[in-house]
Amino acid sequence: MATVIGSAVGGVQVPLASAAALAEATNGDPAIFQRLTAPSVASGAQFASMSLWSAHAENPQPIVVVGEEPKLARQTPERIKSILARASRSTNVTFVNLLGPPERRLGYAISAPAPSTGLVAYAESVRVSTRRATVAQDSAFADFDYALYLGNQPLTPNLLGSSTGGDVPLRGRQASRLVPFGNQQILLVLAPRAELGGTLLLRLPWALIALGLFVTLAAAALVDRLIRRRRHAEQLAHELEVIAAENARLLADQRTVAYTLQHSLLPESLPDIDGLDLAVRYVAGVEGVDIGGDWYDVLPREDGELLFVVGDVSGRGLRAATIMAALRYAIHAYAAQGDSPTEILTKLSKLVTIGETEGFATVLCGTIDVAARRVTIASAGHLPPLLIATGNSDFVDITPGVPVGVVRASPYESVNVTLPPHGTLLVYTDGLVERRGESLDVGLERLRAASLRGDGSLEDLLTGLVDALAQAGSDDDTAVLGLRWRS
Repeated sequence: MATVIGSAVGGVQVPLASAAALAEATNGDPAIFQRLTAPSVASGAQFASMSLWSAHAENPQPIVVVGEEPKLARQTPERIKSILARASRSTNVTFVNLLGPPERRLGYAISAPAPSTGLVAYAESVRVSTRRATVAQDSAFADFDYALYLGNQPLTPNLLGSSTGGDVPLRGRQASRLVPFGNQQILLVLAPRAELGGTLLLRLPWALIALGLFVTLAAAALVDRLIRRRRHAEQLAHELEVIAAENARLLADQRTVAYTLQHSLLPESLPDIDGLDLAVRYVAGVEGVDIGGDWYDVLPREDGELLFVVGDVSGRGLRAATIMAALRYAIHAYAAQGDSPTEILTKLSKLVTIGETEGFATVLCGTIDVAARRVTIASAGHLPPLLIATGNSDFVDITPGVPVGVVRASPYESVNVTLPPHGTLLVYTDGLVERRGESLDVGLERLRAASLRGDGSLEDLLTGLVDALAQAGSDDDTAVLGLRWRS
């Protein structure tokens, strides 16, 4: 249960961190913030309210509110400023205790990636007024009463919920555990509802006494010893079977959550563009609860051009997913402003730094003039695109800048490429070509040679490349985006 509670913080941190990063990238634009966060406060969604605040304001008021009015706005100015200041100094989610009447709420705050902006994304969820939580009858915890408290003390005002609607009854044995939860801790208290061993263990000594009246002392001792050893072995086997089944279910649930979160951060579909075929293949590296940092995107722009992006965030897990979400939504904002590929990479390099996020990303960004078959490409430490045309394939000669998140020594450069009719451009992440202990040039040549063996549609080409080159058992994700001109 403690593991499930601890993993829940990721479901709060990812949407808040994305909203804070987008607010910083757009200078706190209320309309863009509202458009991003609206799905999170829809009917039946995760939050009842989301809002944007400034920690620098003398008289703090929300810059924009999505959903219901936040209960935080009804607190004293001194408490609001204290909460915003604490959130701006922390890299974790700051939890706000608003469990007092009349409406019990729990608040969550996270600052923008650059604390100097003072922007803080804030959300509130409504807690059940009865404070009663139910446990399925077939759950491993069905024989326990439990209570969850915000903080490290079992105080009734801080009760988040329990199986009884109130404090766990103080009868029999109890066990408690503190679970880290953002900048806070959650106290989990468990108490058995009845004797866990059942009535058989209570009656067993009397049964043995009765048995001792009918057998000799030696026979009774021998039988008692054999019975106890067998019962202990059966009980141990049963407990191991229950634990294994429960662990398998929890792992399956966590994998489902990780898979859903991974694909929620990628586009649901590619746009339909006249004169251009688009196709993509994405293969997750490790089958488990870790989330990768590879992503891709294709965005039509108001000037008629098409923006495409492929990127790879270092590492795995929640940190990589948070950086990926921040970069992806920031690119959406910069694309809406009409920024060029070099301008987008320059702004991204200011958004993410290793010192603050402990991560970096390689990004390939380009714009396409479909009618002219002209592509403008800029690279932040990413692998070069592969151009396939008239029976030949060559890598585009591009000067890569430093990855996003690393202090830049020089500005990013772009290159213009004019493609022949029916030409194909492939952009990809390193999972397609890298092998442990092997030179990168060998992997790139393997990709170039394999691209010449593909015939048929763009979909068939990408499927063949992934089947031939994606390494089985690799812990690195693979993303391949293909663009082919129809004429």
